[in-house]
Amino acid sequence: MAWCSEAELAAAVSEAGGLGLIGVSTMSAEQAREQIKKTRTLTAKPVGVNLPLLKPDFREIVEVILKEEIKIVFTSAGNPQVVVPQLKKAGVIVVHVISNVRQARKAVDAGCDAVVAEGFEAGGHDGPDEL
Repeated sequence: MAWCSEAELAAAVSEAGGLGLIGVSTMSAEQAREQIKKTRTLTAKPVGVNLPLLKPDFREIVEVILKEEIKIVFTSAGNPQVVVPQLKKAGVIVVHVISNVRQARKAVDAGCDAVVAEGFEAGGHDGPDEL
């Protein structure tokens, strides 16, 4: 949900009882920081970040997530092993989006707390092995 899962939507979802997620796929690290801070002005309820690991600057965004003390991160589009140890060390819950059983096993082996199984209904961007 690039370009629309920003502070207002994330806060509204959390206020309604769900877990609002800030989608950072189209954001720079500084834009992600701004959206996290803005979300906190709109809700005191938990909010997470959705981080695609194919972003060239994903490591910078991980630093923002840690500095801003986000406690739940959804990862996708890559191997979660590259971020799980760092996030788990900081007490972050990590959920990885997968599209097949092999990816689910890799996520579990990497130490993810949960997986989200997405199929073709997710916009057709999960790869050739969609569930």
